[in-house]
Amino acid sequence: MKISNNINVTSSLITQNDAKNQRENMQTGVKRMTDQSVKLSISNEGQESYRKSIHKDRQETSDTILQQREQLKNEKISFVDYGYEMSKKAAQLNKDAANAKSSVLSVTDRADNYVAAYAELYDEIVQGYENGTREMYIADENGTHKLTKDEELSALDAAYTKTVDDFVTMEKTNQHARGIISEEMEKISKITSRATSETDFLKEQKARGTDTVPENLNEKMYKAIASFKEKYAMFNPNADTLSQLLMGVKIS
Repeated sequence: MKISNNINVTSSLITQNDAKNQRENMQTGVKRMTDQSVKLSISNEGQESYRKSIHKDRQETSDTILQQREQLKNEKISFVDYGYEMSKKAAQLNKDAANAKSSVLSVTDRADNYVAAYAELYDEIVQGYENGTREMYIADENGTHKLTKDEELSALDAAYTKTVDDFVTMEKTNQHARGIISEEMEKISKITSRATSETDFLKEQKARGTDTVPENLNEKMYKAIASFKEKYAMFNPNADTLSQLLMGVKIS
């Protein structure tokens, strides 16, 4: 019994010493790992490639932002094209009037229809804001913002000015071209056997002889809009119609 107890005590001491030695070895290993710094070596080519990659990413991001800002600044992207809407309305009015008259409209007739088209858009804008049913937005370099009634009416006026200038220029060009063609066709009709077709053309042109561009048509179309605005200030949409108002606004 005594020998057995000694063996047990000795075995217990050995086990405790082994555990102690393992803990000390682990702590020593951890300390060595902590004390040792990790060294990473990157070649010169690798460093240069990394710098180029960072610079390229930054440059692309910067260029993209600048391009977007410049695009918005130059294009002034708008959700409503007043000039297009005005021309579309005027074209429909011209078509309806031509069908009703069964004849070619004069320059003055077409000019009156541009005034009417402007008036319709003007009324849509004003009534929309008064009823609280109209919301228009515009995007520029500062972002997107909601337009006010005055901003829309100002944009409409600018579009009308450009539309009028383009219209008058086109009509003057057409008038000049018709004059040249009529002269040439008259000469041809005198020396060829195509007299019948040529004469028909000349008759049509003579019928349009009064279809000349009035002097100072631009200013007359601007004055018509000023007159419209004055009358519209007293306009009662519940009692009057826009057509009735426009009867007193004509190109003279």
